[in-house]
Order: sequence, then structure tokens, then C-alpha cells
Amino acid sequence: MPDSPTPEALFVRLYCDRHIMARLAIDLRSRGYDFLTTEEAGLDTATDEEQLAFATAKRRTILTFNIRDFATLHTRWMAAGQSHAGIIVSRQLGRREYGLLMRRMLGLLNHFTAEELTSNIVHLEQFR
Repeated sequence: MPDSPTPEALFVRLYCDRHIMARLAIDLRSRGYDFLTTEEAGLDTATDEEQLAFATAKRRTILTFNIRDFATLHTRWMAAGQSHAGIIVSRQLGRREYGLLMRRMLGLLNHFTAEELTSNIVHLEQFR
């Protein structure tokens, strides 16, 4: 019988940058998801590179609205042979679109394991 995957390989642990609504952390935590914000980590002013390095060290998938910069970081890390715990990118959504953001996040979290997100970049818009 094959070994069962570890919880670390299955369950996505999230880390979000400072532009993500705090309400998302509260609502996803209430559903049992492990969610850490840059504010809680004391890294609100860290660079994108530092954010990704921190998330990687903590085995957390980063969620960001900063598509352009994190896509560039992803490409650079892959070219250098560096892995990361995953990057989720989304266009910036306003408060009125919060329900859409939440639905998309739940769709993604129910679709991917942490292992599947490792060293990948996923666009949240693919989840309806």
C-alpha cells in the first residue's frame, strides 16, 4: 500500500500580500484554511522577492494581485532552479467583487493540493 500524502503536501497554506482584503483571511480561516497575512508576519514593507522567499521558507502559497511582478519572479526563480510553494495571482478586485474573490479562492483550494501548486503560478480568474 502506498504511503499517504502528508498534510503539508495536501493542504494549501496561504500567505497573502498587503493588498488582499483582511476579510478574506477571516472568512477562509473560519472554513479551516491556514492563512497568514504580511501584516501578521511583520513583513508589510518587504520586497516582492522577500515575500516570495518568506512564503517559500514557510511552505506557504502566496496570494497576490501583483500579477506582473510575481510572474517575473516566478520565471526568474524557475530559470535559476529555485522552487517555491506556489503563487496565486489575480487581477485586483474591489469590495463589491468580494463574493467573486471568495468563490474563486474556494474553487482553487478545492481543486489543488499544496504539492500541485509547488513551483507553479496559477491565475485565479480560471476559477468561476
